[in-house]
Formats: sequence, C-alpha cells, structure tokens
Amino acid sequence: MCARQTDSLFVKVDTVFITGNRITKPFIILRELSFERDDTIAFTDWQSHLDRSKKNLINTSLFNFVDITWKYLNETDSGIVRSIAVTIAVRERWYTWPSPVFDVMEQNLNTWWRNGHNLDRATYGFMITRYNFRGRKETVALIARFGYSQQIGGQYSIPFIDKKRTLGVTLTALYTRNHEVFLATRNNLLVFYKDRDHHIRSDFSASMKFQYRPGIYYRQTLDLKFTDLKVNDDVISLAPDYFTDTATRMRYFSVSYQLVRDYRDARYYPLSGTYTDVEVTRHGLGLLEDENLNLTFIAGGFRKYQPVTSRIYAAGMVRFRYLPGQTPPYYHQRALGFSTYVRGYEYYVIDGQSYVLFKSSLKYQLMKPRTYNVKFLPVEKFNMFHVAIYGGIFCDGGYVQNRSTQPVHANTLADTWLYSFGAGLDFVTYYDLVFRFECAVNHLGESGYFLHMGAPF
Repeated sequence: MCARQTDSLFVKVDTVFITGNRITKPFIILRELSFERDDTIAFTDWQSHLDRSKKNLINTSLFNFVDITWKYLNETDSGIVRSIAVTIAVRERWYTWPSPVFDVMEQNLNTWWRNGHNLDRATYGFMITRYNFRGRKETVALIARFGYSQQIGGQYSIPFIDKKRTLGVTLTALYTRNHEVFLATRNNLLVFYKDRDHHIRSDFSASMKFQYRPGIYYRQTLDLKFTDLKVNDDVISLAPDYFTDTATRMRYFSVSYQLVRDYRDARYYPLSGTYTDVEVTRHGLGLLEDENLNLTFIAGGFRKYQPVTSRIYAAGMVRFRYLPGQTPPYYHQRALGFSTYVRGYEYYVIDGQSYVLFKSSLKYQLMKPRTYNVKFLPVEKFNMFHVAIYGGIFCDGGYVQNRSTQPVHANTLADTWLYSFGAGLDFVTYYDLVFRFECAVNHLGESGYFLHMGAPF
C-alpha cells in the first residue's frame, strides 16, 4: 500500500474478541483499551492505539503476557474505511497468594543487616491475598504478623461501584502492637526503646478510600482515615515530643486528596513516559474532643522516563513535601530515610518538616526482555516468564528543613544538601519483581553496597 493510500485510510473496529480470560471479566479488559467497538481511527494512528492498550493491560498487574492482533474483515474492500476484527489474548497471573511475611522494624533491610541482622527485630507471619477476586479486579487481603510487630488486619478493594465504572472504594483496618519502638533520632540514627514484658505501643487505624478514574491516565483519590495511637509512660518520659503535649495517646481523623497523571509505559519498571502527582493531607479534623493534632502538608512530584537509543534509557525525578505552621510531634517528622531516601544514605534517617528530593539515572539494557518456557512446570501461570537486565549509573540529591525547637542531637544531615552518585544492576522479571544491587558514594565520602526491591523511582 503506497504512503498516500495509507495516510487516507481509516479502520473501523467492528468486533473485539478476548481469549485466555478464564477468570477476568471482559469489561475489566475493555476498560483499559484506548479504543472501543465501532470507533473509526486513522490507520497511521492505529499502531499507537495497539501499543498503548497493551501497556495499559500489563499495568493492571492481572496478566503476565498480553498479545493484541487484528485483521481486515473484507480483504477485497478498497474503501477509505475498512472494518477490522481485534483479538486480545491474555495469559492470566496466579491470583491467590498465601505468602509468608518477613519484615524488619528498621528503615530498610540494609540497616537491619548492618546492625547485626537480629531476628528479635524481625516480624514474621502470613498474608493471604486474593487478587482479581470474582474476576472484577477486586482485592481481598488478610494479614497476621507476629514477632517484633504483632499485627492483624484486612483490606477489601473494588475498582468500580458505579455504572460508568469510574468510582472505586478501598476499605482497610489494621491493629498493631510493639514491644519496641524508635522514639528519637540521634546522630542521624534511630534510637530504640524496648520492654520485653509489655507492649509499649499500640496502633489501630481504619480507612475508607475513594478513587475516581474517569479515563485511563488520570485518577483522583480521597482518603478518609481514623488513627488511634497509644504508648506507655516510659516512652513519653524518655521522649516528651513523641506525641503532642506529652500525651500518651493520640486519636485523630485525617483526610487526604491526591491527583495523579500517569503516562508511564510500565508502572513497575518504566522506561518511557511521565508521572505527575500532587497531594494535600490534613491530620486532625476537630471531630474528637481530645483530637490534639493540627497538621497539614502538601506533597507532589514529577518523573520523566526517556529512551535515548534502542538500549539506553534516561530518567529523572523531583519530589517535595511542604509542611507549614507549627512543628509536628516526633511521630510525624519522618522526612528522608524510610521509603523516600537519597541513595547512599540508606543507613541514616533525616527528620524534618519539609524536603526536596532529586534522582536521576542513565542505564543500558544489558539483556533485552527474554521469554522462557519452563516445560516441566505444569502450571501455565508460572511456566512462562520474562527476564531483563539493566546496568547503569545514577546521581541523587536532597535537602531536609528541620525547624524543631527540640534538641537536634547532632542530626547534622538536616538543613544541609545531600548528594550521592553510584552504579547499579537491575534484574526485572514477571509478577512485577525488580531486584536492584547498587554501589553508592555520598557527600560524606562514605561508600556502600545496597540491595533493594522495586524500581528506584
């Protein structure tokens, strides 16, 4: 077909066939397509619709593999608009996971290992999760943890509760109690207090989250939450600023609103696209007589992923949090050092009210995604998997503002610029698994090797 004929040709989606969805309802799959039945689309744009729809389906985390093919219904038709039939073949994942739980109290696995990998600070138990419950992308989870942190709870999530399939709800309830807590930060390290005979902190939370997703790329979330925290007198005597006004109990309601614009190609390990979010959170709504918390913060960020060549990829991000007004209690002063951190500072915690974080990376695809079929495994949800390997370099930076009037205990990493650089190796495989091995050098001249799970940002 010559270029002029291609430019003037349109395809009309006459039928859409779905195969391989033994559990997933068809409307869950159709919801993720960038086209609908009876749509008329310029032929020059058709391939981009196929690519985007495939990525959207992979990003649901319901399928290991997705293949979309199409054909003309009438090969002899030479008109400007030609009808086509689309076939979507999916390979569903394993949706029920009765998985063991192993977690550590410290901010990350690297810190726990360096501090002697003491099993007394480990949490173990089990979690039973059913993804894609009833084939409607619902999630039901039950959790029971023992050891360092004892926790019991559950969650139920349904993506659509309205006829337009734009509004979803998530219900969560958790109860946790601890024999040991960290009650201060000194020399940029956590200070722990432990009572082997008594539980010194308990935490109950319940939340209802509404998610509005009118299209594929935008979503809004409204989260309503109740929190009830208790500690014993020893914690407050050692750390009077742990809660507000030396209280041993803190009960409050919270509300949070988030707006997300997500154009990433793959959420678990993106290589192209952008991600933007902004969030406003309010702790303390004045609904309880003893609700002695008054805290509002704004957070947000932007990420950009850009292919440079067929095997070289660049990425960058910026994230911030701004907390105006009074200094919050210690419990709410976590800034960098937990899930949000500057690489190379994994061993440290930097407390503060506001922060800004920068990350950048340049990586080379050492091994392109390859699919393997393990024939001796009888379960098709596991006998076919993909593996990709990336090596690269990175540079991070960050700054934490700490206005606390309490003694800072030589926490010198606050109110100063942090920066680091290093190199890493990423292993990416199915079920959204990413293993990262990194070597980093920070501005203190310290170097180290670190293991992480998940994409760097």
